[in-house]
Amino acid sequence: MTEETALDAAHAAMQAAPEDDAARLRFFERIADAELFVLLEAEPEGDQIRPVLTEDYVLVFDRAARLATHAGGSAPYVALSGRAIAGMLEGQPLGLAINMGVAPSETLLDAKAL
Repeated sequence: MTEETALDAAHAAMQAAPEDDAARLRFFERIADAELFVLLEAEPEGDQIRPVLTEDYVLVFDRAARLATHAGGSAPYVALSGRAIAGMLEGQPLGLAINMGVAPSETLLDAKAL
């Protein structure tokens, strides 16, 4: 996984300037606009999905290849915009675990951040 994504770049800019609100907002904008791949426990059943959770976080990735690397091979997933995922999680005590273990943009966003 050497290809840098827009999310990786926005995360790096935010990390490099933690006091820069504009950089932080650009990172959140990238998450909202990105197509994110939600790792599932099993194939979707109709319009019902069961995302894989780690503690109180839904596992998401900004590339299908990153999801597969994390899962150790092919795994069920759905692709949704970050905005759609945030809407689905609204009012729930769940955050997002983004690119865990597979990218420099690895980060946890708790329910409050969403």
